[in-house]
Amino acid sequence: MTVAVQSSSTYTRRVQAMLSEEQYQLLVEIAQQRGKPLSVLIREAIEAAYFKEAMLQQRRTALQRLLALKAPVADWPEMEAEITQGALDG
Repeated sequence: MTVAVQSSSTYTRRVQAMLSEEQYQLLVEIAQQRGKPLSVLIREAIEAAYFKEAMLQQRRTALQRLLALKAPVADWPEMEAEITQGALDG
């Protein structure tokens, strides 16, 4: 599963949720206090509740895969020399 959180303001999908009058009024008050549109407040809440954890899990999985390679790693000066030599040879 790949989760990509959109950073631009191009949104193409609409989602509808039903709220109680109290929930709606509280969200409107919070949005006003923060100086943000209600839609931005809701998107930020969704990102905080779901997307950040999903992205963190993707990173953990990628790290586990890298560590599972058990690739040989030398100390930094030796690795730097090999990288430099590889760039010069290529």
